[in-house]
Amino acid sequence: MGHRRHQFPARQGGTSMIEVLVTILVMSVGLLGLAALQGFSLQAGQSAYYRTQATNLAYEVTDFARVNRSAAIDSCSLPVLESWDNFVETQLPGGELAIQFTNCDAGQITVTVTWDEARIEDAVSDGESLVMTTRI
Repeated sequence: MGHRRHQFPARQGGTSMIEVLVTILVMSVGLLGLAALQGFSLQAGQSAYYRTQATNLAYEVTDFARVNRSAAIDSCSLPVLESWDNFVETQLPGGELAIQFTNCDAGQITVTVTWDEARIEDAVSDGESLVMTTRI
């Protein structure tokens, strides 16, 4: 009478619970990294948008000064500054505009646009600024 011996397979047929838990842990860390990357991308995009708006506004002010060159150089000031300042306030959070004539005879002006990036979480600084000096 032959007794049969049970032979165990040489390889394991399934996955263990620890392998599944390690896989879930690695996947969750990867997904959290992707979520953080998406958040940083949105912050950088918002900051770039504000800087682009500030650049465009500074160019518009200098173009306005070039159109009114003779009046600006004669009086060493720009008319309608208040309306430009209000426009900057509506386009940028905490936006402010400063125009200085650094050399009236040569028609050299400096336009400074500042805005607040405190709404962007983890911003490097609360206030950002763009300074542009040009001749009109």
